Amino acid sequence: MDRHEDHISASTLRERILTAARSVFLDGPPEQATMDAVAQAAGMSKKTIYREFRSQFELLACLLDDKVADLSAFPRPETTDDLPDHLLALLMRFASSMTSPRSMALIRLMVAEARRYPDLASRRPARGRAAPIIADWLSDPAVQERYDIDDPMEAAAMLVGMVTQDAAVRLLIRGEDPLPAGVIEARVRKAVSIFLKGCLRETP
Repeated sequence: MDRHEDHISASTLRERILTAARSVFLDGPPEQATMDAVAQAAGMSKKTIYREFRSQFELLACLLDDKVADLSAFPRPETTDDLPDHLLALLMRFASSMTSPRSMALIRLMVAEARRYPDLASRRPARGRAAPIIADWLSDPAVQERYDIDDPMEAAAMLVGMVTQDAAVRLLIRGEDPLPAGVIEARVRKAVSIFLKGCLRETP
């Protein structure tokens, strides 16, 4: 760490970098969204920033984690009858935060970085993400008894894709405005209904 920064606590240093990164990547012009600009806004060397964040991708991922709802503490359904409502609530929260304008701006930057350094994306942890949580719910023996789900993680990823993929294409590629909350809710309800009906075991 540079000499004039050695008195700053690790948490303060990290938050200072994140604050500077928000101003550069989210509020500034795209052509000036660089790590040099982050270092200048934070008032520290780029070398110090790379000690805290190994890459621009990792820094962007941390910013996205701040924007996308952390679902790790989301309540688990107590019975299989509760599963549809819990899936709806979790996916609504995830989709609404994931498709916000600021989240989309960060994802655009992360996609560009991932193309340059594809190994970075594969190393990113899925903390508090929707698919692993849903997969855990779908692995419950009571749910397995009622629904025919061989691979809970694959099924969860498919459900999340049903909810977010079209919205992401509209926002990332076509540059359309974010979907209204009512439209998102209607899509999530439809996706959950189609998914659960398709997985429901046939009764003898």
